[in-house]
Amino acid sequence: MSLGLNNQSFDTNNPLWTAKALITDPDKVYQVHRDFFDAGSNVTTTDSYQASTAGFIKQGYTKDQAEHYIKKAVSLAQKASFDSQGDQAKWVAGNIGPYGAFLANGAEYTGDYDVNADELRDFHRDRLDWLVEAGSDLLAIQTVPNFTEIKVLCDLLNDYPDIDVLFTCSLKDSQHISDGTDLREVQKVLEAQPNVVAYGFNCFKPELTEDALDYLRPTAKTDKALAVAPNAGADYDPITKTWGEPNETIFSEKATSWRDHGASWISGCCEMIPAELKKVRTALFE
Repeated sequence: MSLGLNNQSFDTNNPLWTAKALITDPDKVYQVHRDFFDAGSNVTTTDSYQASTAGFIKQGYTKDQAEHYIKKAVSLAQKASFDSQGDQAKWVAGNIGPYGAFLANGAEYTGDYDVNADELRDFHRDRLDWLVEAGSDLLAIQTVPNFTEIKVLCDLLNDYPDIDVLFTCSLKDSQHISDGTDLREVQKVLEAQPNVVAYGFNCFKPELTEDALDYLRPTAKTDKALAVAPNAGADYDPITKTWGEPNETIFSEKATSWRDHGASWISGCCEMIPAELKKVRTALFE
């Protein structure tokens, strides 16, 4: 979403990041979803990663306005799904970023939070409610770096037993999430959560992918899918909210290897473009 908006001359360097476009440029949000569906994407994630009640209120909006814009994120993705030309199966995932995304200081890559479990629960509850109420086909909880936050989110998910969930974390290395918790400890929690249908990692250096998958596969106790969505290998500057030089073809180059190492939900995070997504589909299915 961020690159798709940037390529339409939308400036994401603001505290709401891509969610600001829900207010000022919803047509551009729609176009990002439409472009990826037209390229063959099965799942699109709504433009709500950095949209939260706290985030909107901090920027001078009301709670009612926050609800409106978060639900609008779902309707824009749904319209793009209906309008798109591809005949592949399509789902809209209500997108939930971590508390660290609200901080807008790169904490989603460290897990360095100064809040307790109750505060995390209050932060996430509204958006979960609204994304489900708006008709998301599933939820995508992404880039979670903090083990306490993972457990809080799983507890909240018990209130939504009928909706499937993709749950991914950011990585410190191939055996630990960003706050240093062992991946296998995270795996135990996510495998025990009934409505999590896929789990894994997103927005991490692609060279960690195979080793991280190999670390998890031997201890998987369920048939939940493993999911990977690395970035293109560039370093992120949380101050300017920009990336360094990426390898934009890494996704199609490595997709079959990621599948061979056990991933069945495969995508790219930052620096994925529709043309590259189309190449990923070709590599995997043709």
